[in-house]
Amino acid sequence: MHNHVTRRDLFGQFLGGIIAGASVLEAGYLRAAWARSQRPAGGARLFDIQKVADGVYFGQAHAQVLTNCNAAIFVNSKEVIVVDAHSKPSAAASLVGQIRKEVTSKPVRYLVNTHFHWDHTQGDAAYRAASSKVEIIASDATKQLLEQNARNRLKDSVDGVPQIIDALKVRLAKASTPRERESYQEQIRQAQAYLDEMKSFTPELPDITFAKSYEVKDSAFDLHVEFHGRAHTAGDVAVFCPQRRAVASGDAIIGWVPNIADGYPRDWPRTIDSIAELAPERILPGHGPLQPNRERMTQMRNYIEELTGLVENGKKAGKPLSELKTTITPASVKSLSANGYGAYMTDNLNRFSVYVGSRTPFEDRFTGNIEAIYNNLDKA
Repeated sequence: MHNHVTRRDLFGQFLGGIIAGASVLEAGYLRAAWARSQRPAGGARLFDIQKVADGVYFGQAHAQVLTNCNAAIFVNSKEVIVVDAHSKPSAAASLVGQIRKEVTSKPVRYLVNTHFHWDHTQGDAAYRAASSKVEIIASDATKQLLEQNARNRLKDSVDGVPQIIDALKVRLAKASTPRERESYQEQIRQAQAYLDEMKSFTPELPDITFAKSYEVKDSAFDLHVEFHGRAHTAGDVAVFCPQRRAVASGDAIIGWVPNIADGYPRDWPRTIDSIAELAPERILPGHGPLQPNRERMTQMRNYIEELTGLVENGKKAGKPLSELKTTITPASVKSLSANGYGAYMTDNLNRFSVYVGSRTPFEDRFTGNIEAIYNNLDKA
């Protein structure tokens, strides 16, 4: 069971049905997905950095076969605070280079890990290599989870890459257009580069940890790194700047279907409610586009709460998981149709993630949510 959850956490959005007979892919969808994910080639920019407010920037990750998270960048009077570190040191180093070129020459002083997952922490080493003065901040729970899981999850990710490459080579051999061939070749390059970079990698641990909150004070603005409750993991933190009304949410709030494999479906909506009490005007999520208001955050909260209720009722009635995966459909979840939320998530998955499977990225993740909620309802 441990390996199953880990595999889903690491490769759910990419692998999906790629190994398990993904022969029914529509050619148009396939070409569109690979065309979106083709960039960046080696040495290219990995993030699009946009200014959110004075001293606040959002680094949105380009689609990659082994996903990178977004970054929040806070530039105060003397230094830089970066939130989250991506899936590998080279990606973090790429972001630091972009910050220096596009934002500021001020040094990075703090790095925040919003939670322990590989695509938010494996780039930590790049900051350590760049400067001995960089300190990594995380919750007590996140440090504990890194100590318990980081090496195993890294091993799982590395061990899974040859399987990804083999599957991509099969598809490359069947590619019918130059665009498809180029796209598959680029994904193979990305997967091989990840394997080469990470096979001798050692995970880092945070320097500064806390139970509830940690504050970085400066004359420009303050940053509050806060634990608001269990959500995507047991240790999620939000980074709130009260003077700019901006919050970096990690994966507690994102722009596509949440990953609940390590999550707490009963607690998660309450955690989002607590973050909402900060009254942020701008949300910098761990995945997906910048959110200029609280609408999408509220929709995500409602989706998790409603789906959890549906799964819980079914489980209490003695229905097996296999039946719930069939009877609970996107059309039966009212929060998905409210103000176009389901379409919003689907569009973001198609634009900003890489997926090859027998269905669609939304369908695969939606079914995964049902299974994760079923398994995690009574998680201590």
